[in-house]
Amino acid sequence: MKTHKSLIVFLSIFFLLLIGYTDYLTGAELSFSIFYLLPILSTTWFLNKTWGILLSVTGASIWIISDIYTHTGYVHFLIPYWNGFVRLSFFLIFTLLVSRVKIGWDMEKRIARTDPLTGVNNSRSFIELADLELERVNRHKNSFSIAYIDLDNFKAVNDTRGHVTGDRLLRLVAEIMLSNSRRIDITARMGGDEFIILLPDADEHSAIGVLERIREKLLDAMKANGWPVTFSIGVMTFHRPPDSVTEMIREADGVMYEVKNAGKDQIKMKTF
Repeated sequence: MKTHKSLIVFLSIFFLLLIGYTDYLTGAELSFSIFYLLPILSTTWFLNKTWGILLSVTGASIWIISDIYTHTGYVHFLIPYWNGFVRLSFFLIFTLLVSRVKIGWDMEKRIARTDPLTGVNNSRSFIELADLELERVNRHKNSFSIAYIDLDNFKAVNDTRGHVTGDRLLRLVAEIMLSNSRRIDITARMGGDEFIILLPDADEHSAIGVLERIREKLLDAMKANGWPVTFSIGVMTFHRPPDSVTEMIREADGVMYEVKNAGKDQIKMKTF
């Protein structure tokens, strides 16, 4: 990421210098104002507003130098500097506008990929991330696991204590899952009271260790709040990659329903 950032800054400064030099060679008759904007706005979009402001100052400075060497006969020696100030203001206005648009764009992307209640990935985001992981598994042939988690008796909490309590419960469940899983794991709410966790590079032994810890923390939290909720967890470990993300979800979901039908409140694992 640091290399990527340095490359963007280097290329932006390089193009500003190239545009300034071209501006100098062509003289006062041709205007290159819009071309100065391109690297400035690109840097703002791909990096941030601070870098956009720095590139705006750089671009305006290069333009002033080009003006000084190509224009002659100013009625006052401060005129090129005034022009430079106006151009800098012009660059800064566009930089701030692009920055605001980018912030809005990023927020919309986060909203589209995040479950609004719990803050974890939504089902759409999970499928996209799981598809990338499946591509990686197909290349490297690593084992991985996927866990489908259903909250037993959640409807009873909603019916007897209200949806506000139910929402608080779901948020707490998501928080515990995130804080007790590995950094590389992908947690998502699939809808209602169902969650899913993808555990990259996890065989059955690694996966069961993570999920037992999560289940223990979840049960402790339910008991502490007086909520009669338990957890049915179906786990599939894939030593061979499945054909699709849909298949891996379906397999884990099927194991979870086996847990539900066998009395709930346990973890069951299968391998493929």
